[in-house]
Amino acid sequence: MNSFVETLSPAARNHAEARIDYYADLSQAVLRSLRQLSEVNVQFSREWLDESTAAMQRAVLTPPSERSADATPQQATALLQKLQSYHQQLAKLATDFQAEINNVAQQHVPQTARTATELADAGRKAAGQHLADEASRFANIAAQNQAFPQAASMQSADEGNKS
Repeated sequence: MNSFVETLSPAARNHAEARIDYYADLSQAVLRSLRQLSEVNVQFSREWLDESTAAMQRAVLTPPSERSADATPQQATALLQKLQSYHQQLAKLATDFQAEINNVAQQHVPQTARTATELADAGRKAAGQHLADEASRFANIAAQNQAFPQAASMQSADEGNKS
């Protein structure tokens, strides 16, 4: 028994391979970007947790008489800097992802378009050949029907009722 792949025409096989390569590289690019996004999120979350824990410890363990009014703005500034850094990392990841997707498309779209055109041409050729074969078969059947004498019941009413 033939496998499905063995039954494909060369044009269909080439197009399937081109699309599979394209989608595989596209999937790899998406997975790399998701991994990088996860790493940035984990890093930011760890820093946020460390800062929050340290701030909570300072608030709980520092007696009210020793607390400085200047510490809160400094902590807010540090937090704002971390948020800005996180935002910059996310923007860079998005830009890198866009560039990688563009590269994958530039690498694969021409080949995929070429194989799609070849597949369409092969389909048109096969359809034309099938149409020609069916027309020839129909012509042969019509010619065979002309060669057989028609039964009396198939003759026209005028010819059959002349008596």
